[in-house]
Amino acid sequence: MYQEYFPEIEFILHKGYPFDFKGKGNFSLDLFMSSITLTKRLRLEKEEVKKYVDEFEIDIILSDHRYGFVHEKIPSIFITHQLNLPLKWHQKSVQFLHEKLIGKFHSIWVMDFDNNSLAGDLSAENNKGVSFIGPFSRFMLYEVPQKKNNQTVYIASGPKIYLEEFIESIYEKNEQSVLIAPSQYSKTELTWREQDEIILNAKKIISRSGYSTIMDVYFLKCEVEFYPTKGQSEQGYLAKLHKKSPTF
Repeated sequence: MYQEYFPEIEFILHKGYPFDFKGKGNFSLDLFMSSITLTKRLRLEKEEVKKYVDEFEIDIILSDHRYGFVHEKIPSIFITHQLNLPLKWHQKSVQFLHEKLIGKFHSIWVMDFDNNSLAGDLSAENNKGVSFIGPFSRFMLYEVPQKKNNQTVYIASGPKIYLEEFIESIYEKNEQSVLIAPSQYSKTELTWREQDEIILNAKKIISRSGYSTIMDVYFLKCEVEFYPTKGQSEQGYLAKLHKKSPTF
């Protein structure tokens, strides 16, 4: 995606975190079962960052909520919307670990307004000395049309099992609807720019309630309908937040 928007930038292929969704909607259990391999990957990632800094003479690090992208001698900035994780009472130890890990960064940037209008309690400051930088979206690159068409755009995302669930149970195929999904689920393979054109002109968007989508819709100023991914408490919280108090 980034290579399509910024072809002049040098990219490094970097291994992701070994997290395994079991597809039963128990995100917390899935996270716990992956904790050992995740910890190993976190430690290795920190060593990889040191190599990147030396090899590419990096002088600042912006980490998109990746705990391992930190360097003790290079200014390292943690970018997030979740100062507070949406946890149940018996999971509070995870919040303690979260705060400990982000405390290793030199600065924390929160992609929300200081009144927490987009992320709600998730971005509520708790004397952490953070900077609120507002929402960001690729749709900031465009002039959003004032007049929209009558299309409803369905955006399917997430792990395979949840992708299929969204398409089978939520997508309503008709002349006024468009499905944007990975190529194996869609008849037409679109570039990111082509997808953007469809989304920019949509009257309504139906999608998962991930935070990046919420920031997108903030700039798109269109109607929206959210369906949180089963078991992902963050998406559940955000869907309820914006259903009760629509921001868009």
